[in-house]
Amino acid sequence: MAPLDPPLTGYLAQNRRLYAQLRPDADSLEQVKRLQQSLAEHPGVNDGGRPRWIPERQIHLTLIHFGKVRDVYAAVSAAAEVSWHTYEELLADYVRETEAAMPRQPVVLEPAVLSRFGRHGRTLVLEYFPSSALMSAHERAYGVLVDFLHSCGIEDAAAFTAADPNFMFASGLRPHITLARGFAGTLPAPTRGVQGGSLPVAGAPIPATVRLESMPVVYTVLE
Repeated sequence: MAPLDPPLTGYLAQNRRLYAQLRPDADSLEQVKRLQQSLAEHPGVNDGGRPRWIPERQIHLTLIHFGKVRDVYAAVSAAAEVSWHTYEELLADYVRETEAAMPRQPVVLEPAVLSRFGRHGRTLVLEYFPSSALMSAHERAYGVLVDFLHSCGIEDAAAFTAADPNFMFASGLRPHITLARGFAGTLPAPTRGVQGGSLPVAGAPIPATVRLESMPVVYTVLE
């Protein structure tokens, strides 16, 4: 692996985290928060312990997860000879091109179902039906990632991403918003209806749609 010799600059110096992500607009965010609050009051959800509800500032939908830039550098430089200086130049191109690939207009999605993600099913998510606009944006963003890896010297980008924990889900798209982690309770089953679906408890509607706006690729937690 090529050494990470100081002084580091830019993204590497701060070990920035990169995401291609979208965030619910103000109205949609309030609806997601109300769903979280309603679920938190559902007795079955709290069976086996209390979930950790995702705070408002972290609610988002991921298009492509890149991860921390030093972690990715370690993996890339182990597979191909690339200096940190070259890597950072390519990284700047990646950020610029990924932001250009993001949707220019808000994306509206319809909810599909509440699901459990993760190896042990401890992540509670609300899944959405993918739209053509979202699928096109993902295809563009994944193409940018593949080009970036090729430029770093990774010949088989598909095999590399499939084996790397940062990128193992990058080639596919399963749109969702994470609602809680540490979930060990009973998953309420939504029922479809004219209002977009509802949980089998009073006052716990699933939002009929979510309206999403593109976020900067360089991740910053909103205050």
